[in-house]
Parts: sequence; C-alpha cells; structure tokens
Amino acid sequence: MIVALAAAVVLLTWRRPALLERRHQPATGDVESVATLIVLGLDAGMNVSTALSWARRYAHPALAAELAAVDRRARLHGLSSGMRSTSGPLEGLLRSIALAVETGASLSPVLEAHRDQLAADSKAVAAARLRRLPIKLVFPLALLMLPGLVLMVAAPALIEALGRFA
Repeated sequence: MIVALAAAVVLLTWRRPALLERRHQPATGDVESVATLIVLGLDAGMNVSTALSWARRYAHPALAAELAAVDRRARLHGLSSGMRSTSGPLEGLLRSIALAVETGASLSPVLEAHRDQLAADSKAVAAARLRRLPIKLVFPLALLMLPGLVLMVAAPALIEALGRFA
C-alpha cells in the first residue's frame, strides 16, 4: 500500500510541470472564442482590423499577443499579408480571414465554418481521450482494489485458521 502511495506521489510530481505548462497554453476553446468575438465584431459593423483589435482585448494572453503582432505587421505590410505571416494557434483562422479579405468573400460564413471545424476537432480530441481512459485506469484499479479484495476474501479463512491454533 505504501509502495502504491509512493508511486502515485512520484507520478504526480513527475507530470506536474507538464500540467502547469499545458494550463498556460491556449486551448482550442480559446481559439474558438476569438473566432466568435471576431464574428460578433463583424456583425456589429466593425471592419476586419477593428474586429481583430476588439477581440484582442478579451482573448487569452498568448492569443492577444499573437493578434497584437498581426496588427503591427498589418500596419506595415497590409492586412492580408499581416494575417498570412502568423504562425501560432490562430494561424488557420487568420489565414482563412486573409483569403476571404483577398477574394472579397463574406467573412461570417468563413469564420463560422472555421469555428465549427475547431469545435469538431476539440470533440474528436475529447473522444480520443475518453477512449484511452479505461486503459489508464486499469493499473490504479488493480493496484488499489485488488489488495482489499484479496484481504476481504482471505481474511475470514485466515482468522479461522489462526483461531484453531490458539
């Protein structure tokens, strides 16, 4: 039992930096929120640049920094090339916006399609994690439940055998 507890402590401390690092990275839901904010800004009558600046105020800090860099590049090289030159979590979203700006297509359907794709991707990742969960739970279940089960089954027979010797 002590070995199992020590193993759990080692595993938790070993994985802790990865968990903390993952917490500070933007999730797919954050990118989805930025897409929603941009759609809201565009539906409110803002132009693309203003909608990106408005969405930056409410975005995850890492995504806000990426949007600020895009804004700086857009002021120097133009909106479309500024959005195409990004390489971060918002890359796909900004490239689809840049393509729509270049071709003159309506932005709302493009952004909604991208948002739906992000939602489908996050659901697929969650489903894959759920499929792996039973495999990950086998070891703790066997390690923690099996000794109690053996004790519960063997204890009455052991007590009876010791009672005969006394």
